[in-house]
Amino acid sequence: MALRSLPPRVGAASSRVAPVTTGAASGFSRTDGLSAAARGYDGAWRRLRLQVLAAEPLCRNCAEAGRVTAATEVHHLERFNGLHDPKRLDPRNCAPICRRCHVRESQRQATGRG
Repeated sequence: MALRSLPPRVGAASSRVAPVTTGAASGFSRTDGLSAAARGYDGAWRRLRLQVLAAEPLCRNCAEAGRVTAATEVHHLERFNGLHDPKRLDPRNCAPICRRCHVRESQRQATGRG
């Protein structure tokens, strides 16, 4: 049995892999070009997020529907406007939810239905 030669080396993956996008279907469409920190999701937000998830580790929306799902995201109940808006770091304005619920809630907010 003869050895067959291996195919040529694979080229750069970047030319064949679709770029990561945050399109409208994801609920997290970004066209402003701002970083997460510039949009208000800085170190202070990350600390608050961890506190919220530690205090309430299950998805609040799923629990209301009778499901038990781990919370992996923290959702602002009311949108905040800029880094100095008190709603940004107010734990009463935050809800621990799962990824699925977060996408749904963010889409609802973006379309003005919630």
